[in-house]
Amino acid sequence: MNADATEASVDAVLAVLNLEDPAIRPMLDAMQDADDQGQRHDIMSKLHKYFSCRRTPGWWTSSEDKQRITEYVKQYCADDLETVMKTADEVVRQTFLFRFPWDMERSVVPVTFDGDIDWCHIPDQDVEWAYMLNRHRYWVALGQAYAMTGNEKYAEVLGRQLEDWIDRNPIPQEPTTDTLTWRPIEAGLRSANWIKALRYMIDSPSLTPTLLGKALISLHEHGEYLAASFTSWKHISNWGVLETCGLYHIALFFPEFSKSAGWREMGEERLKETARLQIMADGIHWEQSPTYHHEVLACYLDCVHLANLNGLELDGPFRRTVREMAGASLYWAKPNHRQPMLGDSDDSDIRSILTYAAWLFGDSVLRFGGNARPDYDNAWLFGIEGIRDYKAMVPAEPPCRSRAFTHSGHYTMRTDWDEEALYLYFHCGPLGGGHGHADMLHIDLHAYGRDLLTDLGRYNYSDHTPLRKALKESSAHNTTVVDGIGFTGVKDTWSYDRIARPLGCRWISRPEFDYVEGAHDGYLYGNEPLYPRRRIIFIKPHYWLLIDSLVCLEQHTFTQHFHFPHPPGEVLMEAESLICRTNTLGEANLSIIPVTTDGMRAEVGEGVISREYNLLEPNANAAYSRTGKGLISIMQVLYPHRPGETAAPRVRKVPVYRHTGEQVHDGQAEACGVQLPGMEEEFILVVSHRAPSGHYDSYVVEGMQIFGEVVLMTLQGRNKQVTVII
Repeated sequence: MNADATEASVDAVLAVLNLEDPAIRPMLDAMQDADDQGQRHDIMSKLHKYFSCRRTPGWWTSSEDKQRITEYVKQYCADDLETVMKTADEVVRQTFLFRFPWDMERSVVPVTFDGDIDWCHIPDQDVEWAYMLNRHRYWVALGQAYAMTGNEKYAEVLGRQLEDWIDRNPIPQEPTTDTLTWRPIEAGLRSANWIKALRYMIDSPSLTPTLLGKALISLHEHGEYLAASFTSWKHISNWGVLETCGLYHIALFFPEFSKSAGWREMGEERLKETARLQIMADGIHWEQSPTYHHEVLACYLDCVHLANLNGLELDGPFRRTVREMAGASLYWAKPNHRQPMLGDSDDSDIRSILTYAAWLFGDSVLRFGGNARPDYDNAWLFGIEGIRDYKAMVPAEPPCRSRAFTHSGHYTMRTDWDEEALYLYFHCGPLGGGHGHADMLHIDLHAYGRDLLTDLGRYNYSDHTPLRKALKESSAHNTTVVDGIGFTGVKDTWSYDRIARPLGCRWISRPEFDYVEGAHDGYLYGNEPLYPRRRIIFIKPHYWLLIDSLVCLEQHTFTQHFHFPHPPGEVLMEAESLICRTNTLGEANLSIIPVTTDGMRAEVGEGVISREYNLLEPNANAAYSRTGKGLISIMQVLYPHRPGETAAPRVRKVPVYRHTGEQVHDGQAEACGVQLPGMEEEFILVVSHRAPSGHYDSYVVEGMQIFGEVVLMTLQGRNKQVTVII
């Protein structure tokens, strides 16, 4: 670097520092001495020495701790370690594949640049690829590869790519989203990633004084950009959280910046406000996507961690909200520890996030939902002492099994907390904005270690593929539609022309059963109001009864959709009984057993499922439908089979009579009997399609007079037990 460039660089660095800060006075004095002696080339070396040796919390890790963490991840995190090293080696060759567990938009096809990296490259019309490229998560892998191996090639490539990006991507004059490299969300994410990566190579000769100066100036520019980019929309968007997390990293890792104190205060206020606005009273993020719930939660956890490192106490209500978010995640998770693919979500394991939350809050219940020992990312985050602290925590089983999140409209039923548990997830809540799908009344089903019914995922955010819109439609979910028309009108990737809203839910949880009911207004927009309702009864620990109904004046076709996971295995539909059963060898299976087939049509089809962004795999689906008017109902038993189990329950329609002797029409009330394989007792479930309003609505079923909207009867020989659910 020539003298003029050196002087400009020195001046630019000094311009961003708080020259009155006593902590950097020795560095400034050393820089002044070099200047006085005419050794301007040595001024940046003094700056480099200071930042290499300083002990800002979280910035410096001893070589001994790096070695011990390396030994730990080699012993306990071999798969993740392999992924990190593979990614680092690919990035050395300028090959990019976004594959980390919490990469928001993963890729499946690697892209290699033979010459300069095109930071604005868009493969296959997917602009999200360019956004991911400019978030620089892969540089953390380069930094860790250098820390673990000492191989200078990783630090050299990281330094070269960092300098190239800074030189070729000048900051815009004002915050904008009309850019591939400088959207505020990317600025926030990469700020944190740069800091994490630089920590690992701070002692590398590849981090020259000149490059460090450039990085400091650019990080300061990022801070100014993030501080200026916040709008009222950011208060309610996950973008606001991700951006604020980056700003908070800059403020706390670089207190030497003249604006850092103000940025810290600004960041803490934004954290408090975004949590107050975005997190519903039951702890779930309002955008109704587990993936974005967990992205926001991870950023909040990072900020809590940074505050702890620096001896700061973040706002009490904020910390409680973050802990409640983690608690919601615990109950949301399926028995295989993965989140439902609701809205724009992937099939992601959430144990690493629960591990992080458990450690930060010292929470033994969250520890129950986390990993047995810290995973790869958390090992580097916690350090050796934190690893020991986490392992010493004693897990405590959550206090309840089934859980209702009434504000956000999420309901989970489960038998217990082991990986073989039966689990059902039900959604009857608001759409959640652009990341929401038309999934009102959708269910996921998981039992005996396997998904049995599932959401189909998101695939891609680009409108160039019709699958983006198709996977958001009502028919792509395990729910119901009328006349083939979705209850929410999906226009394109982010917008809708008609949005269904919940009309309320009822939830009851008892040791022997769970009950949930929901409805929506998605068909109230026309001349004829149509009222769909879904009711689910979980007879623990065996099976579910699903009752779907539609109230209408004219003739309509009412259809249920069911989507099975990948691999699809074999899905069979019996011609007469219309029992649909999956047949996957060595795995759990599902039987969908109609109570009656009168007037019913059913079919099995093939489709696709997207368990990760940009990934498509084959799956199977089934549909049941009835055409009629007045009240149309479809009642089925959802029976999960253990691996190898072939016997199915005996299901029969049971007549319902008024106490005066007249048989009740199906439009008034229906009942079914379910007898499980190898059991003598029979469960009789009676469902009224309208709430009892007089003595004439007291029915007689199997010789027993009952009164209630939903009634469970248990028959064994002469013994009869009646439970009024509602």
